[in-house]
Amino acid sequence: MNRLEELRRSFQPHRITTLFVGESPPRSGKFFYQRNTGLYRTMQLVFNWEGDFLTEFKAKGFYFDDLSLVPVNGMKSKERRRQLEASVPSLATRLEEYKPASVVTVGRSVDSLIRKAVEVASLDIPIHSTTYPGRFQSLRDRFQQEMAEIIPQL
Repeated sequence: MNRLEELRRSFQPHRITTLFVGESPPRSGKFFYQRNTGLYRTMQLVFNWEGDFLTEFKAKGFYFDDLSLVPVNGMKSKERRRQLEASVPSLATRLEEYKPASVVTVGRSVDSLIRKAVEVASLDIPIHSTTYPGRFQSLRDRFQQEMAEIIPQL
């Protein structure tokens, strides 16, 4: 297990109530659990908790994982799609281990693959979909609106 996955695992709650699933860790080496990504900053704004965000995130039973554990940004379209599709069984195995009460997909482009992994894991749980809060303010605004509707359901 590489150091980023070790860091991710250090934030895994005993009982995962909500699993947030993104596409993959960034190729840049930045990482949600290192507190240095736009996604981290946007999630922190959305939840607006007092104190340390990741400590609260874990305490609430929230966990962030990725469909592919291999960075896919920068790959050519076909290679990227192949990698993401090939990651479904691995995510399904992790879902079986996690047994989350709900899933939030972070990024519409991977929504169907994450749903497929939930199905393969034979989980009958709510799945909420969000827009990836990318570099454009309009995407971050849309993500924040979608999360405002989802959060009360978690």
